[in-house]
Amino acid sequence: MTLSPGNTGAPSVVGLCLHQPRSRVPLEPFWMQFLRGAEDVLADRGRTLLLKVVADPDEEVATLRRWHETGQVVGVIVADLASGGDERLELLREIGMPAVVMAQPLLAPGFATMSTDNASSMREAVEFLASAGHRIIGRVTGPKEFMHTLVRDDAFDAAGVRLGIETVSVTSDYTSIGGAEATAELLARSDRPTALIFDNDLMALAGLEVVHAAGLTVPDDVAILAWDDSVHCQLASPPLSALMHDLLAYGAETAMVLLDVLDGVPNPSRVAEQPRLVVRASTLPVPEPRLPNTPDVHLQG
Repeated sequence: MTLSPGNTGAPSVVGLCLHQPRSRVPLEPFWMQFLRGAEDVLADRGRTLLLKVVADPDEEVATLRRWHETGQVVGVIVADLASGGDERLELLREIGMPAVVMAQPLLAPGFATMSTDNASSMREAVEFLASAGHRIIGRVTGPKEFMHTLVRDDAFDAAGVRLGIETVSVTSDYTSIGGAEATAELLARSDRPTALIFDNDLMALAGLEVVHAAGLTVPDDVAILAWDDSVHCQLASPPLSALMHDLLAYGAETAMVLLDVLDGVPNPSRVAEQPRLVVRASTLPVPEPRLPNTPDVHLQG
């Protein structure tokens, strides 16, 4: 039995279980910042956050069931909703575990959600690069098993069709190694993209190194835009344009939704603030081709 937060002896721990490469969590700024924001809110209410990283979805389901059976946690945060149906949601409905799902409400019926508009952000990124003159835009994606990857996929391709430009994607895994390999694959194309969008900052930074190693320059040969900003993007050479999301606030609000669920607050779901496109030196406009015998024009201040 799960005790309510107000009862003496009630569990004080909420859980977050992630199935993904273990190298991703300690390195990726997304989760480090998210966890800080969530922990601050939970600490104010006398609760702690238990994080467990597992190798696959089956192990995550087993972890959630064990947490319920032992009474170790009072509620959970569910991240990276799976495409094609998510067994975790079925389990949580079965055992009645309080939860907040990081997904659009339509994708998690019956659950409180903390949602972001991935499609709108992707459209903004593609439109920005297209307006700068890019006609072939590549993208290094996250795993296809995640619903938010598919949402971004659809928005990316649809924006390309609407704008009359070519879009090409290579699937990766959010790690530096995976991002580097996917970047090399895109650069090897005969119709090499002139701009690349990466689904996280780690892959973008690895991609930047691959572009430089190939003897190409950023942004003159290849522009780079990262999903999720970080200090590493800001300190890169050149600094990387990015979709900046207030991850501390995102983590804090997600924790607030779960606390509202535990307190029985009606309609606790929230929508996160939309990421903001921050333009830096990695995405200058594509230079206009000069006509033959046209002299250079130098402007002086």
